[in-house]
Amino acid sequence: MNQIKQMFELQQKLNDATNGTIWTEGATKEGRQISWLRCIYMEAAEAIDSFNWKHWKDLEAKPDLENAKVELVDIWHFLMSEAIHFGDAGFAEIYNDMKPERDTDPEKLVEILEKIIAISASANVDQSQNSLYQLFALFFQAIAHMEMDVPELYKRYLVKNQLNTFRQDHGYKDGSYVKMWGEVEDNVIAFKIMDDNPDLTPEQLYEKLESAYPA
Repeated sequence: MNQIKQMFELQQKLNDATNGTIWTEGATKEGRQISWLRCIYMEAAEAIDSFNWKHWKDLEAKPDLENAKVELVDIWHFLMSEAIHFGDAGFAEIYNDMKPERDTDPEKLVEILEKIIAISASANVDQSQNSLYQLFALFFQAIAHMEMDVPELYKRYLVKNQLNTFRQDHGYKDGSYVKMWGEVEDNVIAFKIMDDNPDLTPEQLYEKLESAYPA
């Protein structure tokens, strides 16, 4: 299975359902302008906050690597969306066989994330810049330094994709959806379902979310 291709297909489907098919032209069906590049650099900044970079606080705190992976998957959603919007959803398949590094390198990862912020923010201001391929190269460097490969990215993306789909189907846009399912946040439950059932298809995962939803 070509996992990168399938992720692009799932992202197209999610964006179509959430924003209307007009989203590829740069706006939602409600007429709101879309900036995938802004989404990318905001998520990259959140990923940096997973690391103990503050020289004045919690000097011995360890990095929150799990949260960093969550933020990287969010970046991946927006990178794919920008690639579809740009009109090139196929080139990313060159990364299908990328190899992870043997050890997580927090300092290197923060450096890569800062480059992602700089490039995406600059391209968002200067629309003439074509930063897409640079951003993809940096993204796959980032997940490599988190010891992630494409199968792990696929698994994590699948969970978030189906959860995002589920949220949209259950009132996320109008504010009626509740992310806390009892005392546990929905993403924790979604990842637990996938951990317990690693071979679930997207449709099967959605069905299990439906069964677990307390509303």
